[in-house]
Amino acid sequence: MYFIRCAILAGLAVCAPFAARAQGAALEPCRLHGIEREVRCGRVEVAEDPDAPAGRRIAIHFAVVPALARNKLPDPVFVLAGGPGQAASRVAAQVQPVFAQLNARRDIVYVDQRGTGKSNALACPPPGGTLSLAETVDLVRATERLAECLRKLDADLRQYATWIALRDLDAVRAALGVERINLWGGSYGTRAALEYLRQFPQRVRAVVLDGVAPPDMALPASFAVDSEAALRRMLADCARDADCRARHPRLDAAIDRLLASAANGLQLTVAHPLTGRTESLRLDRAALAGLLRAPLYAPPLAAVLPRALAEAARGEFAPLVALSASLTARVAENFAEGMHFAVICAEDLPRIDAAALAAARATRFGTTFVDLYRDACRHVPVRAVPAAFYEIPAVDVPVLIRPRRRATARRSRGACRARCIWLRPTSVTAFPRRVARPT
Repeated sequence: MYFIRCAILAGLAVCAPFAARAQGAALEPCRLHGIEREVRCGRVEVAEDPDAPAGRRIAIHFAVVPALARNKLPDPVFVLAGGPGQAASRVAAQVQPVFAQLNARRDIVYVDQRGTGKSNALACPPPGGTLSLAETVDLVRATERLAECLRKLDADLRQYATWIALRDLDAVRAALGVERINLWGGSYGTRAALEYLRQFPQRVRAVVLDGVAPPDMALPASFAVDSEAALRRMLADCARDADCRARHPRLDAAIDRLLASAANGLQLTVAHPLTGRTESLRLDRAALAGLLRAPLYAPPLAAVLPRALAEAARGEFAPLVALSASLTARVAENFAEGMHFAVICAEDLPRIDAAALAAARATRFGTTFVDLYRDACRHVPVRAVPAAFYEIPAVDVPVLIRPRRRATARRSRGACRARCIWLRPTSVTAFPRRVARPT
């Protein structure tokens, strides 16, 4: 938490003149889960299809955590959530403590991107009851459930790509009556921040990119590459730790044997981590890759992954299943599947070329994730993404780039792209002394 706070303050806490109170938006008192004090909520109406302004309209909801100071500064901080598919309002409890010092004199604004939260959420209803483990790992059945959900959504999925959604963000800015804003984006939220910066550079004062996922990173293919890198770092950490090395010697070879065995199908008997009931299921290589990847997203889970993998190598898969379930259950609470696939099917999947596939095949995960998204995207209509979306120009805006500090499956390779290709060198803010510099 300390390092995150330092990074944000370094990127945003620059002196600015005092502000007048925001104008134009009808804000009402409201509550955000996990935020103790009362906040202000509002909405703006926008065209679902930007090319049909007289057509269907949707409401974009946002929440403002007011600055504590009476004489607040004029440039609020807009928080852009990850995913794609997360609602900013639902990560407020998690990230608001990081903004405590900034919130003393600046408003913090959480905008639910179109397709998430209260902004015409493209979320699939949870299944009735708890899915069996066999249903959970059956990717074919999962794709069928997704297709059925997408058909029932009240939305034109073609209109939920990032480049369209960031026009909504500027509509919120205008409704609040502010001239310039600061942006903080995490994971996919960094892509959203870069797109806003591309379309509205004159409206941006400063940017923090936390775990960069730039628009030219074809996510399904990069999932395999990033997961492989995180797995290798976890194995290296275990090898350096005397206790872990003694308990789990040759863990890398054990993982390879597991994946090879799963290629022919593994018949398992496992206790369901939520119900406790003993269930039978068949695990193929794709399902095992998913179980292996999920804990790599959270350092606390990755720390116990060596033990879970060692247990799986001995035929006891319950710990590995439980690790994966603990993360996926939390993600499902704030995840709009329709919006997720509307973004990736339009922006990422068409850009997966032979080189990206070759890089994925060179990992333990192979093309598992690419194949999964290809199947799902057959059910998702898309519209052409402007070429300029992938060609972010150099800008004269202070940008702080914070790559993920330790091994997770989230993107950190994108930090070099953003720093070395798109942004003017003079615009990239130096990291504070106590924050690790990118390498």
